Amino acid sequence: MSRGVGVAEFLAGLVPAWALPVVLLATTLAEAPIVLAVVLGRYWFRERRAGMRLAIIAATAFAAMLALKHAFALPRPPASIRAPVSAVPAPFDQIYQSLLDTDESGFPSGHTTIAAAVYGGAALDAENRRRWLGVAAVLVALVGGSRLFLGVHHLADVAGGIALAAAVIGATRFADGWLDAPKGAVAVGAVGVLLSVAVVPGSTAAVAAAGVVVGVGLMWLSVDVPEEPWAMSVTTMERGLVPVGITALAATPMFVFGNTPVLAFVVAVVGTGAAVAVPAFDDLER
Repeated sequence: MSRGVGVAEFLAGLVPAWALPVVLLATTLAEAPIVLAVVLGRYWFRERRAGMRLAIIAATAFAAMLALKHAFALPRPPASIRAPVSAVPAPFDQIYQSLLDTDESGFPSGHTTIAAAVYGGAALDAENRRRWLGVAAVLVALVGGSRLFLGVHHLADVAGGIALAAAVIGATRFADGWLDAPKGAVAVGAVGVLLSVAVVPGSTAAVAAAGVVVGVGLMWLSVDVPEEPWAMSVTTMERGLVPVGITALAATPMFVFGNTPVLAFVVAVVGTGAAVAVPAFDDLER
């Protein structure tokens, strides 16, 4: 099934090798550190319930994307259309090589799915929704376009990622409206990640996504988190380091036992729970 190799070949040939670092920078907009910063920023500094829903949207979309990749198992564009690693200037050649060293199937595009889920989900909860939806559309276009210009995805893969993200966002927002935010999102997320883990058994990434949903759900049920968001300050930045330390501590057994599904789940639950719960301890410091 070609899914338009001619289109992929044409787009990949538009960017000369020396300009690929710019395209790689666009791809990093959907990498874990930036996605994590967006989600935590929304939860800690803007609006609690919207932040919890965004975390669930990101985790559910990620898990669903893994399940669809496994179910469809459609190939990526042929390697022959991509620029050789030797033509990309350092240090971007190593980043470029890491993008090519993947045995994942192509449909849907993971980067595009995550970008659309996170930026689209955040924009819908913004005060000036129209403006931020425009910003989100640009960011998603940059990420999706970068995947095409790098020659690692077909146009159908990118479109599929956007459609998947839209479905997850729509389902969580509908559930929150029907039940109560973020109760509805937690329910949708739980169903989504459980189905994904069933489709991709033994996947540490899918299990970790399930841990994120469980962590949000547990903290929402057990911890009285204040609605008032943090103000940007040195103090709040220091508080934000607490869940980082807790997550690092929880992850230490991985150095002995490796990244097993059980440990991935535990670390995800602990790290997510710490990030969600840390604002609840503000009153104890006063």
